[in-house]
Amino acid sequence: MQWPDNPFWDFSLRVYGNDGVPSICIRVQERYAADINILLYCAWAGTQGHRLGESDLARIVAAVDGWHREIVVALRNLRTRLKYDTLGAPPALVDGIRGEIKSAELNAEHCEQIVLSGALEKRDQTDSDDAQGCAEFNMQLYLKSLGSPLQKCDLEGLAVIAGFAADAGGN
Repeated sequence: MQWPDNPFWDFSLRVYGNDGVPSICIRVQERYAADINILLYCAWAGTQGHRLGESDLARIVAAVDGWHREIVVALRNLRTRLKYDTLGAPPALVDGIRGEIKSAELNAEHCEQIVLSGALEKRDQTDSDDAQGCAEFNMQLYLKSLGSPLQKCDLEGLAVIAGFAADAGGN
């Protein structure tokens, strides 16, 4: 499949590739049922100088909610299930199928990020002087919107991601 160039996807790969970021993201995903693509989008928006509001966040979540729940999460759940239960199939064959499902899951997340990246095209910059602060603010806003109080270790993790996001830049 030929993917279009997408600065948000490139940014996400740069940020996620830093030490500690995958484990922070997995912890946040599990603890808050967070969509890590939205979390990274919030960081990216911050590096672009956008401090998001609740209505911005609601629009962003609505844009990808169905795709994320019905495609990304469904693929992840299937891949995870097959890791622990081969349902009677030979494990070596199941491992190959899990690899294909993982690839499909990554492609589904790539597609989700392309949809998300379009949300910034309609916004003006609001705070370009503090990319790290905006990224951290936006990510906290997103996690708070999920309804659970933020834990100190997660706030520290968001600060780590925001630092890498500011270093990665928005482009």
